[in-house]
Amino acid sequence: MSAARTAPARPAGSAGPLPEVAPGGGPEGAGSGGQEHALFREARVRQQRRRLAGLAVIMLVCAATIVALVGLPGLTGGESGGGGRGIAAALAEGSAAAVWVDSASRLRVAGIEAAGPVSSRAIAEVNAAPLPLVVAGDRVYWVNPAGTFVRALGYWSQVVMYLDLGTGRTGIAGPGQTVFLSADRRFLMTALTPNTLAETPVAGGATRQFALPAGWYLPGGDGMADSVSGQGVATAAGVLVQSQESPGPGPRVVALWRPGSHTVTVIGRARGVIDAYTPPGGEYSLLAWLPVSCRPPGSCQIKITNTASMSVWTVRCPLPGGFALGGAFSPRGDELAVFATTRSRTSARLAMINTATGTLRLASRPALPLGMDFGWARWLPGGARLIAGTATGYLFDSATLKATPLAAATAGTRAAGTLDVNYTAAVVPRWP
Repeated sequence: MSAARTAPARPAGSAGPLPEVAPGGGPEGAGSGGQEHALFREARVRQQRRRLAGLAVIMLVCAATIVALVGLPGLTGGESGGGGRGIAAALAEGSAAAVWVDSASRLRVAGIEAAGPVSSRAIAEVNAAPLPLVVAGDRVYWVNPAGTFVRALGYWSQVVMYLDLGTGRTGIAGPGQTVFLSADRRFLMTALTPNTLAETPVAGGATRQFALPAGWYLPGGDGMADSVSGQGVATAAGVLVQSQESPGPGPRVVALWRPGSHTVTVIGRARGVIDAYTPPGGEYSLLAWLPVSCRPPGSCQIKITNTASMSVWTVRCPLPGGFALGGAFSPRGDELAVFATTRSRTSARLAMINTATGTLRLASRPALPLGMDFGWARWLPGGARLIAGTATGYLFDSATLKATPLAAATAGTRAAGTLDVNYTAAVVPRWP
């Protein structure tokens, strides 16, 4: 997680005077020969050109800064764009929709069907951090790492942006380096700094800020090397914190911290955290995480901790490569989708863990290619299907684990292409 207190760049001062030139045409004390005269004249011309070019760059920087500060919407309101009809059309095409950031930095939405290619629509061009999107109510949230100058803070900060699903407009929700939801989904949680958390009601209201206990940090925005793909995760027992500031490779101690308190409850030394499930109105959560130890082959495990009793279930990987980072609990918490890897760790297969019995089912295909040691899964409402993958995505039947490639319809036809849905995806139920 990068530091937030980065001051906005200021243009350099104006250029100084040109060097003094003697009446003879060269610097004072220089000879007056023809060759020397020509050389000094060429030097002066080159120097003047460099200074003019420098002044032009300064003017462009100043103009760009003014446009950025004036043109960006404020933190308390102001929206831009508008594509509500396109969003509504996409959401109406399936029982649910996926919203993600494509490879061209466009926010894209597509209705998810049981079979056949689907149409996706680009809604807006965005500057989004490589993190999963967050859906809360009728808005989709993401982090803009370029940020803006926040007058209330007095410094340049990364900001949390949103897309209104009803109007198709985008705006700024407030400063933040990460964004996630509280366990009861009533609060939008944002990391202002590595050890400062802000909590804002999703329905609107005053924001509260909390400082973490000394020596603990919020999971950062360094993507797949961090817990839960670089996002924070909230449980009924508190918010996930870690003993190491992000970005930073390697294992770290993970723990739960209740905002406003000065104590933490240690979970263990982990490679990463997969996901958390909290039942509606529940006073406990299930937290799935990967312990550090993964040797010798066959010893790789996933641990599932009950945050109320702190009891732990352990599930071993059926493949010699162990488990990859990434996965998700089903909507009812009865299953956990994870990824088992081959010995070479070049590919993975979707696996399904029954959280009541600890038994594991392994999909026979496809073999999902692994670039980084990471997979992603998003459950559709009801829990009968999920979209999952590593690079590209598939639609899986959770009972049979049968996979159907997510294919895109080309413009004006139903011919199959590649739907580039990826790990930034969030699922939106059919809405409104």
